[in-house]
Amino acid sequence: MHEQLMTITVCALSLLAASRGPWEWTAAERAQARQGVHVIDGDVNPELFFPTELFETLVRSLVNMPAVYPQMVRQRSSDLFRNLAEWGRFREIVADYAVTLEEERAAADALDKAKVSALQERKQADACHALREARRAFGRERFDRMLYETVPPGTKTSFTSDTAFEREKRCQ
Repeated sequence: MHEQLMTITVCALSLLAASRGPWEWTAAERAQARQGVHVIDGDVNPELFFPTELFETLVRSLVNMPAVYPQMVRQRSSDLFRNLAEWGRFREIVADYAVTLEEERAAADALDKAKVSALQERKQADACHALREARRAFGRERFDRMLYETVPPGTKTSFTSDTAFEREKRCQ
């Protein structure tokens, strides 16, 4: 019975996805749709990603591939990050968050669990601040649409829905 209910729920949510852009879903709709799903395929169900997850991937990719990633985003985005001025503004907005991500990566590479743990709270605060500022600077719908146009293609991930949903709610 539970499996049938989950199948019906997933089908209903798939119809919802077809009628709206993935950036238009609410956090609650995403959380509901993720029940029973253990892997998200960005080519199939980009709406299942929370914006905070896509934002982290966007910033990490920009940090790790500063010359190449903006070109990739420019090719996929319908109207944002099409010019250097927008990228420059975005880099300013995410500068503190990018530093925190770099520190977290260095601590993880050094197997320093205590430092990684200590950085988690700062990382969350920096991410929420940067996401809010990016949405303010570029417009929430425009920025979120860019996230869903550019980050999910080719992305697959497993997840823990409880932590992702809680993180998403904190950044609202």
